[in-house]
Amino acid sequence: MFTWGSKFFFGLMTGALLGAVVYGLVTGGGPVGVVSAGYKGGVGDHLGYTVLAFAMVALFVLGLVSVLVRDGDAETMAARAGVALVPAVRPPSGVSYWGPITAFGVAALVIGLALSKVFFALGIGVLAVVAVMWAILAWSDRATGDHGVNQVVRSRMLGPIEIPMLSMLAITVVAVAVSRIFLTVSKEGAVVAGSILTIFVFAGAVFMAKVDLKKNAIAGIVAFGAFVILVGGIVSAAVGPRSFEEHPPESESSGEEG
Repeated sequence: MFTWGSKFFFGLMTGALLGAVVYGLVTGGGPVGVVSAGYKGGVGDHLGYTVLAFAMVALFVLGLVSVLVRDGDAETMAARAGVALVPAVRPPSGVSYWGPITAFGVAALVIGLALSKVFFALGIGVLAVVAVMWAILAWSDRATGDHGVNQVVRSRMLGPIEIPMLSMLAITVVAVAVSRIFLTVSKEGAVVAGSILTIFVFAGAVFMAKVDLKKNAIAGIVAFGAFVILVGGIVSAAVGPRSFEEHPPESESSGEEG
């Protein structure tokens, strides 16, 4: 009944379930609350418990799909489709950049656990985007046996959302990293850092507009710049924010003067 793929997913699901229970108990949740998903009692740290609970549900769905399609067995799929043979499916021929982005999301999660909740939330957002986009890409690569048709299917599915989603993701990463840098350096240093960053961005945009570069070269330049900014943000988060002077409210200061 259970295929190799479903056993793998159900095994991970069991691990996520046990992880959610143990994490909830360790972070202060009650046994009844942890088992009932918060219906009766507390679950401890809500963020970690929710992530593990959603992972458990997602892995259960994947395991169920694996059972239904029998791990994509050709004979089973042909019988269910009512045809004698399943059309040949070619392996993906395009380059996927979702693997490195996934690695970045996992790294952001680990860094967030150690340094800042901002990076933890960023990692969750990145992995959520990757889960959706990579799943659609994997499906479109195997939609038919014709690579050209698969490209059209992928463009129709991802075209309206891919560029906006990637742009929002890139802007969020840069904004989080730059904010950490500005919070760490002094007020004068923030002005200097902002000026240098603005000059580099403007000069890079002018250079890429004047020079005829290939798309891969432009992507490499932008990725390197984002990587440098991200490293600066991580280092700044490790150092911590500078000390801010606290000023009393105006009402209190005016009352003391009176």
